[in-house]
Amino acid sequence: MTESWICFFLVCLNLLSWTKPFVLSQEGVPETRVFTKEVTADKCTSGVPGPPGRPGPPGPRGDAGSTVDATPNWNSCQWNHLNNGNDVAQVVTCSITKTYSDTYLYVGISSDMRFAGGSSGCCRWYFTFNGAECSNPVKIEAVVYANGYASVNMHRPRMLIGYCKGISAGSITVGWHVGQCSGYGTYDCYSGWNSATNMWIEEVTPSPYD
Repeated sequence: MTESWICFFLVCLNLLSWTKPFVLSQEGVPETRVFTKEVTADKCTSGVPGPPGRPGPPGPRGDAGSTVDATPNWNSCQWNHLNNGNDVAQVVTCSITKTYSDTYLYVGISSDMRFAGGSSGCCRWYFTFNGAECSNPVKIEAVVYANGYASVNMHRPRMLIGYCKGISAGSITVGWHVGQCSGYGTYDCYSGWNSATNMWIEEVTPSPYD
């Protein structure tokens, strides 16, 4: 007496075959069943991506940040009709109390600045901070040069502005000076003729591009 069957089962495009032969005893009673499995594996392909999962739980609370004083720190000084004819001198000063050491000072002045008295010459105006010129990043200065105007006396409004960093916190006196240009002699300079002079100082946060 002989008995056999075949079972097919498809998993991930694989064909599985099962064969079940019987070994019979002398009395005709099956003693043992032996199963064999043959698997033919093919490469599976990825399916369609599933939908996005649900948002995860909130993360832990971060550390508290440092406090920043949002109150502007600035000062301005004004003078009417300075009429300062000095050729080399500190013209005026204005002060501020700097709160932080890592901030900048933004300074500016608007006034009459005139050069005269020579066929070719130059006058220079610049800022100092507690007596020293800015060196970080550069000096804050302006020069007025003329050539061929020996008999001309032209007064014109001008503006000088700039940023300076690397200045320690504390009391800062900003000076506005007039002097001679490098490589030139002494010429006739004039500051604040017959008009108002406005000077301002402001402490500002560092630049994000610094």
